[in-house]
Amino acid sequence: MKLNEIFSSDFISRLNSLNKDGHVNPNEEVEGPVDVERFLKELNFQVHIEKQMNGSGKISNNDIFIDGSENRQRQRFSMAHELGHAMQNVRYANRNDDSSDYSSEDRQDEVFANAFAAQFLMPKVLVSRGVRQAISDQHLDSRHLQMAEVKSIIKMVAGQLDVSTMAMKYRIDNLGIFVPAEDK
Repeated sequence: MKLNEIFSSDFISRLNSLNKDGHVNPNEEVEGPVDVERFLKELNFQVHIEKQMNGSGKISNNDIFIDGSENRQRQRFSMAHELGHAMQNVRYANRNDDSSDYSSEDRQDEVFANAFAAQFLMPKVLVSRGVRQAISDQHLDSRHLQMAEVKSIIKMVAGQLDVSTMAMKYRIDNLGIFVPAEDK
């Protein structure tokens, strides 16, 4: 699947406008999870893995610092989160461990960056395709899924997109992919 089949041309243009020397090719083939590190490199951001940080990540101009003590999925989400700040034209932000340390404006920026990261790492088209594939692979009836089957699907799609199961559950919930059956 090509990048421009996953993300809109407007979104790709906005990414490319982040740095005058950076460029993301909209016709590039994408296999597997969104490679956030490659995107950051193509957009001329430098990723630095730090041993122990206050918070999961921070952005300072074109440098993104990520807490190396966290698992790979968390690091990927933090990278995408910091890219979200750059999309807001925020070139200095430090993610705190305690959200009570944020001003109301900072909280809004954090909500945006989290939503951006979720949509970037788990684009609707890839999540939907992954769910359909998981249902098919497990020979399930998509109209009559049990809670254990839904959990299994979420876990499979999370693995395909290299994100945490919890992040995938939130994304699938936000997309409204599984709607509980009405009681009769």
